[in-house]
Amino acid sequence: MASVRLATTQPARDMAGPGSRFLDVDGVSVHHRVTGPDDAPAILLFHHFYGNVATWRHVHQALSDRYRVVSFDRVGFGLTERPPRSRWRGTNPYTREMSARIAKALLDDLDVSSATLVGSSAGGTAALETYRRTPGRVRSLALLSPAITGDVGAPRMLRPVLRTRPLPSIGTRIVRRVAGDITRERVSRSWHDPTRAGDDDVDAYARAMQVDGWDRGFWEVMTAEAPPDLRSLVRSVQVPTLVVAGDSDRIIAPRWNRRTAGALPDGRFHLLPDTGHTPHEERPDLLVPVLRGFLAELDGS
Repeated sequence: MASVRLATTQPARDMAGPGSRFLDVDGVSVHHRVTGPDDAPAILLFHHFYGNVATWRHVHQALSDRYRVVSFDRVGFGLTERPPRSRWRGTNPYTREMSARIAKALLDDLDVSSATLVGSSAGGTAALETYRRTPGRVRSLALLSPAITGDVGAPRMLRPVLRTRPLPSIGTRIVRRVAGDITRERVSRSWHDPTRAGDDDVDAYARAMQVDGWDRGFWEVMTAEAPPDLRSLVRSVQVPTLVVAGDSDRIIAPRWNRRTAGALPDGRFHLLPDTGHTPHEERPDLLVPVLRGFLAELDGS
């Protein structure tokens, strides 16, 4: 696995690259990316814990020929603003509820009536929350090892610290000290073969640690909410839903994903060989054809 390189921080907009967009949602500047034809069926991507827009780069490239692909950085990650507590507008912005509000705002801004939501791990729970709040805007769901059960949540090395409930100022200092270790842990546990992770894969995470306030945002996400229990919501989903798992997933065992698919009224399950927790990063060559097949089934083609 490539080494982790951290640097001094800078404003998010100074780090924005080609294709970066920003939208104000409830007073928070949300970074997002849009590719593909404006009139094509829309796909909205929700990244996993510790992920960001860059971790969807392979999916953007592969699906933008026939689909309008939208991804965004959830609050606390990537180039989306990390508001301090003094600027919160009533509710905590570092929650999946805020991710659902952002999703609706993006669909409204792009004049998209409905979309297929694709969520990875914790992004899967945010996609489900979006469905719960605005079911009429969701055409279908594709959940990649959704964090409904399993070893989800904060990095293992930080869990003892979280149990002591330190002040945010202390928590952010601890996060800064172990930043490189967190990145290595997440990649090594999320991939079937971590040696395949190259510079681009590691930089997708390391660059997010060069944004002003990244440590505060990371801490706020970890302390914002307990892992959700969405099993009752899963049973109520009324749109076609694909659940994808890697056979080597060490974070959420494939058997749990199979059970999730079985609990869905219109669910289906696909197991990818030699793949870990984040197939869109490690094995897009296997994942993309599965997504295309699911989307083609919806289109009747």
